[in-house]
Amino acid sequence: MTKAIEILPEDILKKGKINFNPIDLNAYNKTIEQEKKIFSTQDFEDIYHDMCLLREFETILDKIKKEGSYRDIKYDHKGPAHLSIGQEAAAVGQAFTLDCNDHIFGSHRSHGEVLAKGLSAIRKLDEKKLQEIMETYMEGTILGVVQKNHIGSMKELAEKFLLYGAYAEIFVRNTGLNKGLGGSMHVFFPPFGIYPNNAIVGGSGPIGPGAALFKRVNRKKGIVVVNIGDASFGCGPVWEGICFATMDQYSTLWNKSLGGGLPLIINCMNNHYGMGGQTSGETMGYKILARLGAGINPKQMHAERVNGYDPLAVIDAFKRKREIILKGLGPVLLDTVTYRISGHSPSDASSYRTRDEIKKWENADAIKTFKEKIDANGIISG
Repeated sequence: MTKAIEILPEDILKKGKINFNPIDLNAYNKTIEQEKKIFSTQDFEDIYHDMCLLREFETILDKIKKEGSYRDIKYDHKGPAHLSIGQEAAAVGQAFTLDCNDHIFGSHRSHGEVLAKGLSAIRKLDEKKLQEIMETYMEGTILGVVQKNHIGSMKELAEKFLLYGAYAEIFVRNTGLNKGLGGSMHVFFPPFGIYPNNAIVGGSGPIGPGAALFKRVNRKKGIVVVNIGDASFGCGPVWEGICFATMDQYSTLWNKSLGGGLPLIINCMNNHYGMGGQTSGETMGYKILARLGAGINPKQMHAERVNGYDPLAVIDAFKRKREIILKGLGPVLLDTVTYRISGHSPSDASSYRTRDEIKKWENADAIKTFKEKIDANGIISG
């Protein structure tokens, strides 16, 4: 590497202080009337639909794991099922602004992230492209199953394709999105910009920066989103990935035509718990995860805490952070606060937290709250 920056004693040894900028916490403050000028009625309906779909998808898995059946359909599933019930608004809000050129790498519990990204891609692709993807993916194996007796539009068929492919993968069937070889914790679908989630806690942390570097060097469209949980920030490889992603050379030594900092959002799905314990309070001392950005680079990684229980707040944050990335000022750190009502897995009795705490989060449920908001403002009724 060519050394192009002089390090001078008169600069390094002079007195001074490091000044930090304030980090926003849950700063979203748009009124529903303002949002009605941005989103169509169909947009609001899609957001609500997707959150409900994610909830039901995982509720089915939860019942099958715990009770061995769902609506009298019996199934004995031996594999893992790390659920994200309660985190639907964070996943749907993130996916809303993303298209197939934007690539996501999943967290430890990413069924919702995968489905939300897929549903968003289906809406953005035209029917001809959707048909081509379904016909060519795995020689049309999945399509052959879901198109039998299908009545409806191509978009509805594509939704069936996504849902069936994800379930079949989780149940380790050869008609799954990845022929059953990945199972619950390694679901991916590249045609929609969905790259593997990871059974290793924080496993996407060191992978995503490499994907973002590939985009930068090859001048590819889109951004990369790394979804990792708050417990991931106790893992060394995550910090290696962050240090790699924020190297100053991208903006100081590299050719300006490459576009500056990496097109990367490190998005912490912060549900406040690892496997059986709190992250801030028991195992780490950051208190508010967004503050970690201040220790990384002078831009503080544009860190921000976002209300992940409001899909509109998450959409707003992703729109704003994309603008920062497009200016070559990335990467970005988001502390998207949410809560997993479900246990770490169906066998987890959640003995490390109180029933009262879980009940309070259930009462604040994002799906219920969003529905009440759009009903009260005459957007959707019924």
